[in-house]
Amino acid sequence: MVDILQTGITGLRASQRALATTSHNISNVNTEGYSRQRVEQETNPPQYHPRGAMGTGAHVETVQRLSEETRVEALRRNQAEFERLDTLKEMTGRIDNLVADKDAGISPALRAFSSAIEEVANDPANTVARQELLTKGQALADRFERIDNRLLELQSDVNKRVRLQAEQVNGLAESIAEVNSAIRKRWHDPQQPPNDLLDQRDQKVRELAELVGVNARVQGDGTVSVAIGNGQPLVNGTQVNDLEVVENAYTPERPEIALEVEDGHRQITDAVQGGSLGGLLEFRGGVLDETRSEIGRVANSLAVSLNAQHARGVHYANGRPEQGGALFERAEVQVQAHADNRGGAAPEVGYDAERIGELEAQGYRLRYDGSQWQLRGLGDGEVRTLGEDIEAGEDGAYRFDGLVLRLPAQAEAGDRFQIQPNREAAQGLEMRLSRPEQVAAAAPAVSGEALTAKGQSQNTGSGAIGSPEVGDGDGVAAALKDGGALERGVELEYAEGEQGQGYFEVYVGDESAPRGRLEYAPEDAEAGQRYNLSGVEGLGGLDVSVRLSGSPDPGDRFQVEGNYEGVGDNANALRMAELMDETVMDGGNSTFQEAYSAMVGEVGGFTQRVQTNRDAQQALLDQAEKQWEEVSGVNLDEEAANMMEYQQAYQAAAQIITTADEIFQQMLSAVRR
Repeated sequence: MVDILQTGITGLRASQRALATTSHNISNVNTEGYSRQRVEQETNPPQYHPRGAMGTGAHVETVQRLSEETRVEALRRNQAEFERLDTLKEMTGRIDNLVADKDAGISPALRAFSSAIEEVANDPANTVARQELLTKGQALADRFERIDNRLLELQSDVNKRVRLQAEQVNGLAESIAEVNSAIRKRWHDPQQPPNDLLDQRDQKVRELAELVGVNARVQGDGTVSVAIGNGQPLVNGTQVNDLEVVENAYTPERPEIALEVEDGHRQITDAVQGGSLGGLLEFRGGVLDETRSEIGRVANSLAVSLNAQHARGVHYANGRPEQGGALFERAEVQVQAHADNRGGAAPEVGYDAERIGELEAQGYRLRYDGSQWQLRGLGDGEVRTLGEDIEAGEDGAYRFDGLVLRLPAQAEAGDRFQIQPNREAAQGLEMRLSRPEQVAAAAPAVSGEALTAKGQSQNTGSGAIGSPEVGDGDGVAAALKDGGALERGVELEYAEGEQGQGYFEVYVGDESAPRGRLEYAPEDAEAGQRYNLSGVEGLGGLDVSVRLSGSPDPGDRFQVEGNYEGVGDNANALRMAELMDETVMDGGNSTFQEAYSAMVGEVGGFTQRVQTNRDAQQALLDQAEKQWEEVSGVNLDEEAANMMEYQQAYQAAAQIITTADEIFQQMLSAVRR
């Protein structure tokens, strides 16, 4: 009878614990990260008698938490990747909408400015057309700045979110360490795990994975170690290495992520991957920086090219021909010294107008190792040694990728500099001319057959001279001044030697002695030969080229002189209009409009790829969640069935106790008799 009572009591306790566990499952059906639990019931040791073993009931061995680490890890991994792609999709979509806007983008402003130049070329004396050129030029500069300001707002937003999410990572890391501590205290027997604490920890690690990709590993004492990036330890048991937001060594206003270590901190920005924080850093260092640099490259190429061409023309704002000034004000190349530099001087970097088509969007890092300077491209990673891979010119400057670099006179080993040719270029663009008469639409020089005092040509041959083309505008402007070669006039007189070899003798003004001789022996008379007058003795600054063609007779004369009556001349305006449609950029493969459109296309293509990958990752995440739910999720129908089963078992055990009591009472009654 005692055995029956004890057996009933064990069954009652086991069923009671099972009912409590089922109730716990049902209560936490909506608890985020809760893993359902199940009572593991086993038979009590039997009592052995001569005629066999008799059972003594049951007991609860453990309450098992239904969880598979592989499914939990898959859920974390897919969650981190989804948050990365979702963040990229959000941020790149904002850039795509901005740069591709048909009305507010740069493309329509570029077309309007190009049309304004063409109007000046069509009617150079029209003041209204000139004023429209200035207006459209400023509108274009404003459009560049407006787009870049929006990108800077995005950058500011990203930087704020980076700081905030770094704090959230630290908060979650501290929470994980605290739960680790509580688990360690209760980890006396792995067969009796603290299930709810394990759920809490898994949920916090998953929340951490939403911010940054993590690698979690369970230790022997029940704690978990969490690493981020390329294995950088964030949580090790109850110890936490906090993330720190530090200043960029070159750009202090740009926050970087560092990990706290014993001797300070170690920057890990490039190693942070996955999660929304990884997505933000990837977006900032990729699409955002590249878009700003690409827009700046278009702005720089446009400004440098048009400024150079405008300087080759002249205007008549003060009555006499004057060299055209810079059409656009533009930002200088950014050269930023590393915070740890010990040398004081920085290199000087400018734009190479003659090779501006080679300008690249990427920035550079320049480092001195004590004997050599090395230049590394931040985009392609190519490392070039100055003096070996890039030779210095006669002026001591190094020319590469559309830039001119002059090294500092002194430097210390380890000194580093960051060169950003384009990042801030869109901010510094501004129309420099203030009056329409300052537009240098005319060419500084004109050419033709030399005329007599009566304005007639005495040439008898079929020779011809083409329109002058200007190289260095400064030297040509000097030749226009009183006493200059263009003010006095340059004449080219054809003659033939004893062997019939033709040549042109070059005279300046009324000088009787020629300055030099230009041999004339074209392979094709119609194509003729091209000459640069700067090669003539005494005319080194006159960078003017002319083409002589045909078959001149001895004594035929041609002249090149200053354009002093060219108010209605459109030669330089035509050249600027042609420049807008020329393949100036990308090594002579793209116009300004094409280069910008290519950038818009790349941003749009990347945005579409991210959207596609994000949608695919959503499906993978849903699948991972479903697989986790299959094992760990609470099913109310199943729990209801379990409750009925455990309730019946409880009632049956209670009935056993009642039966035992009745038997006991009957025995007592029998004894009383």
